[in-house]
Amino acid sequence: MEETNLRQVLKECNKSAKTGYKIASAQEKNLNRALASAQEKVQSTIIDFNSSPCYAPEATELLEVQLVEIRDAFNRLSFAFKEDLQNLRENLSKFSVTLFGRTMAGKSTLMEILTEGDGSSIGKGSQRTTRDVRKYTWNGLEITDVPGIGAFEGEDDEQIAFEAAKTADLILFLITDDAPQVAEAECFSRIVNLGKPIICIMNVKASIAEDKSLKLALRDVNKRFDMERLDKIRNQFLLFSEQFGQTWSHIPFVYVHLKSAYAALNAEDPEKSRSFHEVSRIDYLKRRIVEQVRTKGEFYRIKTFIDIISNPILESMENLLEQSQINSVQGRTILAKKRQLGDWKNVFYRDGRAQIKSLIVKIKSELNGEIAAFAEDHFDDKNADKAWNKLLKSRKVEVRCQELLEDLEAKSNDKLKEISREITNELKFATSFEGDKSLRMHKIIDGKKLWDWSSIALGGGLSIAAGIAYLVGAAAAGPLGWAALAVSVIGIGGSFLFKSRDKKEFEARTRLEKKLRENVAQICDTLEKQMNKNLNSLVSVRIEGLMTEMDKINSVIFRLADTQKELAWGLNNHLLELNNQILTEAIRLIGAEGLQYHVQSVARIPGNTSLILLNDGTVFPKEQKEDLYKLIAERIGFIYDSDNKRVLISRVLGRDIDRNLINIEDKIGVAHIPLGDATPNMKNRVRLAQQFSRLLIMNE
Repeated sequence: MEETNLRQVLKECNKSAKTGYKIASAQEKNLNRALASAQEKVQSTIIDFNSSPCYAPEATELLEVQLVEIRDAFNRLSFAFKEDLQNLRENLSKFSVTLFGRTMAGKSTLMEILTEGDGSSIGKGSQRTTRDVRKYTWNGLEITDVPGIGAFEGEDDEQIAFEAAKTADLILFLITDDAPQVAEAECFSRIVNLGKPIICIMNVKASIAEDKSLKLALRDVNKRFDMERLDKIRNQFLLFSEQFGQTWSHIPFVYVHLKSAYAALNAEDPEKSRSFHEVSRIDYLKRRIVEQVRTKGEFYRIKTFIDIISNPILESMENLLEQSQINSVQGRTILAKKRQLGDWKNVFYRDGRAQIKSLIVKIKSELNGEIAAFAEDHFDDKNADKAWNKLLKSRKVEVRCQELLEDLEAKSNDKLKEISREITNELKFATSFEGDKSLRMHKIIDGKKLWDWSSIALGGGLSIAAGIAYLVGAAAAGPLGWAALAVSVIGIGGSFLFKSRDKKEFEARTRLEKKLRENVAQICDTLEKQMNKNLNSLVSVRIEGLMTEMDKINSVIFRLADTQKELAWGLNNHLLELNNQILTEAIRLIGAEGLQYHVQSVARIPGNTSLILLNDGTVFPKEQKEDLYKLIAERIGFIYDSDNKRVLISRVLGRDIDRNLINIEDKIGVAHIPLGDATPNMKNRVRLAQQFSRLLIMNE
């Protein structure tokens, strides 16, 4: 009777599969059109990038890489949709069950039991037996046996296994009663992320020695079936779910002893066969598989087709949003540093001019203080010009001017290096994506590359102090008129018709002092102008040059971030449609048609949570809520819709978040929320809130 019922259920499952294929193929066509349009936008952006290069080509190239990878990823996505749907279409009439488990967990033994085989596929010792995908039929179900997980150098095997899991309607996940393994938990979480229904089978490992009596062998097996011990191992395994932000408590666990079940098949003694069969608990496992298919098979088949589309859409959308966020953070960091550098530049320039003025005033005062004595000693010296230049040199005028300019230059360079280091430190958290993502992105900026930009803008090692010594010498060698000032030596017996010697000396000294003061003024004026010119060059070429480059890079970064968000929200629209369709089918299958009209939208993380957005004031019956949960096997949540996005987001995130602290920038489509060190559960709520609000949520 049960087999008859199962056959009838499988016929209904085939009808559901056709419905699922129709939904998925229609969405695949819509998505391909959307992806083609997105590719055109991306290509246009690439062309624009290349037409406006900046002094930091490395940064522009890395930004372009992101766009190229988005374009290529969309190509892969379109191809994957087509290929996956084709694979499902080929198996439209088959209910697919995939068997997962680590190497030597007992997968091949279970296959032999279900197919009543001769044991030829069962491995010995550490042998890896399931290297390829193998299919066989049991009770009208197609069972797919995939390579074992967690084996040394088994990455290729694991990839084969997960590709097979994508098209499965039900997963049988085999573990042992040894201590739970991290590799198993990671694999389990990946399957949960696919949204796949799972039955977890715990194979109790107790040896059946041939030299033992049947009574002792059965006693050893029953002893291992200590339910308190097995439940403890189960709970240890379930604890892994927390680190993945998932809940596994709803997943059924079945305890079996596969060696006994296999021994029962091959025992010649009917009593021995019956005893081993009973102690194995294999019948309970078979009934559980059949019951799962009988009660939920129709939904599983629809869900397989819809999730083959919705899973890569969700992953791609979130990757785009995450990279958009990284780019936005990088852009905002650089913008903040540019503003900081601008404020520093203004103070630096004002102080630099003041220091130049102060030095020139000091030099002028010192030189003017030397004039009287110099004129006294050199008013009748034909080589006074050489003596004056010697004095200037001894006062180290050019050296002091050079030292000040070099000091200003050093301060400028130190500040640029400081800005570079700060950017490096502040961008450490903005890392590339981990894992095997459908859209692999790259971090685009680091501090070293920013300093490279400044080096380019600075024009190498040009010193702004160059030429100061020449200027001092040229100014000092001006037309002082030494020869005209020279005084003839007049003897004591000179003619009274001539002015007295003292008067002539006085006039000569006076004229020389005047010329020297004019010369000092000229020197100081020339020096101040040139030093200010050099300071202006330092500020405009180096500091403002770097600021200009920062603006150019930011323009590119923010445009890329906007492009990524636009593409993400386009995918999100299709995702919400698929979420609504899967809920509509679930409502139909629980016999509650009409309730879907009370639903505004559905946000979903496959295998984790379905959050249903209701029209304000709508009541969703408690009984139907429970039926949905049993069918979908995900956490089911209900919230009321709101036109106020702040209110809507707060309803999704829960009471832990203060609504008043949610800052929304509608212009750029970002919501800033102080999430702190968000738990995996809170991170999932954020993912759901983004689907509803179409806002990129950033932790502030």
